[in-house]
Amino acid sequence: MISDLLREEIKRFKNYEVYNIECKYKMDANEIPFKLPETTIENLQEIVCNANVNRYPDPVSMKLKKRLSEYCGVLPENIMVGNGSDELIHIIMNAFVDVNDYVIYPMPSFSMYKVYAQIAGANRIEISLNDDYSYDADKFINAIKKYNPKVTILCTPNNPTGTVISKEDIIKILKHNHGLTVVDEAYYEFYGETVVDLIKDYENLIVLRTLSKAYGLAGLRVGYLVANVETVKCLSMVKSPYNVNSISQAIALNVLESDVIKNRVEYIKNERQYLLNELNTIQGIKIYPSNANFILIKFNNADYVYNKLIKCGILVRNFSKDPGLYETLRITIGTREANNYLVKCLKEILQ
Repeated sequence: MISDLLREEIKRFKNYEVYNIECKYKMDANEIPFKLPETTIENLQEIVCNANVNRYPDPVSMKLKKRLSEYCGVLPENIMVGNGSDELIHIIMNAFVDVNDYVIYPMPSFSMYKVYAQIAGANRIEISLNDDYSYDADKFINAIKKYNPKVTILCTPNNPTGTVISKEDIIKILKHNHGLTVVDEAYYEFYGETVVDLIKDYENLIVLRTLSKAYGLAGLRVGYLVANVETVKCLSMVKSPYNVNSISQAIALNVLESDVIKNRVEYIKNERQYLLNELNTIQGIKIYPSNANFILIKFNNADYVYNKLIKCGILVRNFSKDPGLYETLRITIGTREANNYLVKCLKEILQ
């Protein structure tokens, strides 16, 4: 009976499922392999005590917004902090997308774009990437002209392919788009190119960021967006008042002040190149160059390799049955020890 009460858009809904599998090396979720900075750990008791968890958290995360605005070179009023960037995608859909509006996004890409667009009751237009997973800006522009979407999403570097869209192409799309253009820069730190500076020129631009990846705070769920002040005000109308808890705000602020993050990002970038070089010595696989902290690889039988890696104690992300990603596995960059063990196991599996 209860299922009969579901909204029509949800009855055919396939939710985002996450499976926890015990492993020695977890290389499936694009997390960095580092714990909190030592200075944060040393001061953790003080940080928690000063968070005043008997009170509701700051509803707008003001201290965090100010620090993030300095990092991004914008005003605090240009920032909204969310319970992970996932929540911010949901807020964007709730604020701007009506039933039967159009939402455009790349395919393959981050699956939550489709999830939240479907929950909103939107018509979803998936723009296929090229065979090498590069972007074709003209495909997006043609779709924008045809459908006049409320929201167009671009992910750069794109998850799970690691490919990027150039700033020039993003500007071309912005010039043709009357709806919102959302540029997801979750992996920005591993790439280094941004369009945050364009918010002063394009009032319909929203840039998504997160502290889950380079800053290693996936377990705290802290994301943020950068946009025109008026856009942030509109989004605030549908944001829950206490969406980011006090502990997450306090630890995130402390980690942002740490001087180890830049070194950690450089470590991952160096390991990415090292792992790419090592993987290129393996015959019979196709490796896609990446600008993020993961690498997408195509196998002749990805399911077989995935299951063998689990037996070796390595968990990677299996996309082998996903449209546009057939026979691929996504591997998160790990420590040198983890990366060497991965290469060793792959060579044994594929020999």
